[in-house]
Amino acid sequence: MTTFDWVRHGQTQANVDQIMQGQLDTTATHLTVRGLQQAEHLAQWLHGEHYNQLISSPLHRTRQTTAALTTMMALTPTFDDRLMEANYGDWTGKSLPAVSEQRPQDFDAVTGEALPDVLASVGGESYLAIQHRVGQWLAEQVVDHPNDHILVVSHGLTIKATALLMLAAPATTALPEPTNTSVTRMVIDPVTGHRYLKFYSVSPQLT
Repeated sequence: MTTFDWVRHGQTQANVDQIMQGQLDTTATHLTVRGLQQAEHLAQWLHGEHYNQLISSPLHRTRQTTAALTTMMALTPTFDDRLMEANYGDWTGKSLPAVSEQRPQDFDAVTGEALPDVLASVGGESYLAIQHRVGQWLAEQVVDHPNDHILVVSHGLTIKATALLMLAAPATTALPEPTNTSVTRMVIDPVTGHRYLKFYSVSPQLT
């Protein structure tokens, strides 16, 4: 079995300010003090796990989270663009409350998330596009490292879209994005290709 433990990066200032980050990579998307503490706490929480690889999105917020993890595990991280957050198109860097107030029909009234087909309509990525690039990366890992336990540092919507891929579920806002520095475990059988979502958005508690 190939096992993937997906970690969402720590809290960023853009998270606090409710800015739609997407692939934005500025000081506004760097980890806050709390985000750094979350990453350090997660590193301690995962210390007893054995991982064969540590692979991360190249964006700065995931690099910061990855750096904290490497203080507690003897792994040299690698980086892959296919693990980046969704492209938010024209909404990149925009205020979520402001955009949702202007276009309430494009957002889920309960979760506050953009509806699945909306990002593509503003020049961003659909759930299907995210799943295509991540699915290609997953397939490579399963073929090349069929028995590895891989720690993956990525982003909220990317992890959510990949979880839906594991379940063969349609794009939906019913499943919320995972929380900052939470862990989501996905398993793929390299022989049958069967996919499993073992658990989703499990977090160590930081008081």
